[in-house]
Amino acid sequence: MSRLRSALAHAFALSGQDSRLEADDLALLDRFARLLGDRGLTTPAIFLVESLVPLGFLASQLIHALTPIMGMVAPPADIERLARILERRDVPAVFVDRLQRLEEGQRRES
Repeated sequence: MSRLRSALAHAFALSGQDSRLEADDLALLDRFARLLGDRGLTTPAIFLVESLVPLGFLASQLIHALTPIMGMVAPPADIERLARILERRDVPAVFVDRLQRLEEGQRRES
């Protein structure tokens, strides 16, 4: 039994993910935050990202499914990369933080 337990101990672990985001990843998150902010979609985006945090993998799959629609405003390669980045557990909070800062900056300007 202990051999089975040790074999399954990390069965659902997310392997190989560094907890730090690279500069390119942060730039991509900023680009999508600005894209959403320019269209007045900051609040709906925050709501969507926050509500899908517990379902991280499914949220990224939703982005993959919406790639044809989102492809009208962003390159498909960037959308695919965003979906892969958002699969990580720490990234949705970072993205929401960037969206909120952008929204606060827009409010101060108006």
